[in-house]
Amino acid sequence: MRIGELLIMNGLITQEQLEKSLQLQKHSFKKIGEILVEEGMITERQLVEALEFQLGIPVINMDEAAPSRNTLQLIHESVARKHCMIPIEQKDGRVKVAMIDPLNQEAIKDVQVASGMVVQPCLATRSELEMAIIDHYGLLDSVKELSDIIDYGLQQNASDIHLDADKEGLVVRYRINQMLEKQKTIPKQLQEAVIARIKTISNMDTSERKLPQCGYIHKDFYNNDFDFRVSTVPTIDGENVVLSLLKHSEDFFKLEDFSFTNMNKQKLEDSLDRGKGLVLIAGPAVSGKSTQLYAILNHMNIDKRKIVSVESPVERRIKGVMQVEVDEALGFTFPYGMRTIMNQDPNLIMVSDIPDSETGEVATRAALSGRLVVGSIHGYDTIYTIRRLLDMGIEPYLIASSLSCIVAQRLVPRICKRCAKSMPASDEESKLFEAHDLLDLEDQKEKSKIGNFRSFVTTNKSSKVAVVRGDGCKLCNNSGYKGFIGVHEVLTIDDGLRELILQKKPIEEFKDYLKENEYKTILYDGLSKAREGLTTVEEVLKAVN
Repeated sequence: MRIGELLIMNGLITQEQLEKSLQLQKHSFKKIGEILVEEGMITERQLVEALEFQLGIPVINMDEAAPSRNTLQLIHESVARKHCMIPIEQKDGRVKVAMIDPLNQEAIKDVQVASGMVVQPCLATRSELEMAIIDHYGLLDSVKELSDIIDYGLQQNASDIHLDADKEGLVVRYRINQMLEKQKTIPKQLQEAVIARIKTISNMDTSERKLPQCGYIHKDFYNNDFDFRVSTVPTIDGENVVLSLLKHSEDFFKLEDFSFTNMNKQKLEDSLDRGKGLVLIAGPAVSGKSTQLYAILNHMNIDKRKIVSVESPVERRIKGVMQVEVDEALGFTFPYGMRTIMNQDPNLIMVSDIPDSETGEVATRAALSGRLVVGSIHGYDTIYTIRRLLDMGIEPYLIASSLSCIVAQRLVPRICKRCAKSMPASDEESKLFEAHDLLDLEDQKEKSKIGNFRSFVTTNKSSKVAVVRGDGCKLCNNSGYKGFIGVHEVLTIDDGLRELILQKKPIEEFKDYLKENEYKTILYDGLSKAREGLTTVEEVLKAVN
């Protein structure tokens, strides 16, 4: 009798569940029992007990098994991992082997060749076998492998470590300067051991493979403490893991590190020093919004202020700040978290994201209560951000009364200082500089004298505007860029803008108002920094347009 029919006969699954599993089996190489377990229709224990009845092969509880060192040495670790099996006992020329598939003739032959004994197969659940293999064979290997992975990431100043499952194993990549760099692939036979080790030290459920999980790892590296946020997600090739470095407050950027112009930095600081109102950091994904928020907290973090953050997730731990992590699955949302912390008498509230109208309304009302609220929001520029708040359905009077300042920003690659060289600007670059009155500014001319002497002299003789590019070198991996700088526009909300908000005027009227007041856009700031020789026009246009 087939396993599916046996399970139906005993009332463990229905005919419909079996048919669904058979359909899923057409797109995989898995056995029907394995699919039934993965889909949660039966448990691992129910499967092996059904197989015991079907095949007449006994089941072993691995928690009660205690193989000796001599018995374990009968099978090499690689063979045990390959076939998911482990030798339990040897006696009178026979070796009892716990297996996930006792009908696997290749596995049985490998054991016979290695041990010279007759194999007596037994059944065990996959999770019990995998944990037993880790316990008896692979613990030291997985510990060393994981330690090497994390240590390399810290040496390279990586912000994230990615372990991506594919058919070959775990592909290890590091996010360095916002770019992912592949370092190596962990063999398939060590994949489960490494992931299990990660789950163990980050306090996750090692037996749960079908649902995403989150945890934390603490690491001591050359007498410095580091924390990682760990996230796992199941895929068809196994579980993916991302370890994100949680930097401590002493490692934070300062506002001066974001390449603000003096005018933009002063406008932001003035808004923060008011100690009330809503300050928003706007931009797309990977524009440095979170890092900017932490820099603001670092700037404002003094003993006389009670600072509370509501985050999803907490990316960096800050001494002196009460950090609250939301959990949507438990109903602990951004709005709920913000309403709750209002009872904590904060001076400053940071909300890591304003994704919807409810969060936006709570943030504006908190700002109206006399507190300073800083938050991030997805927005193209400052005017678009105002429009987005209105489109969320937040009352115009709340926005106009609470909004103090908006910083729109992007990150653009910084030209590598070691291989920087001057060259004449292209016609298109010159036209852009001219359109933004950036051709003849003396301070820009002085700042753009970057690069080696020969290239600067040659460019100067051409009588064209000088720009700077990276030639490519070992330091920047021949990319011409090393690190990032910020480009910004900073909008302080004045009475004229409040009136436009109250009347819900179209975007064009906002733009006309700002043009009359000689407002400097994010494109202007980016082109200005390209003119200084800090980045290139090409990268500015890619980031801003």
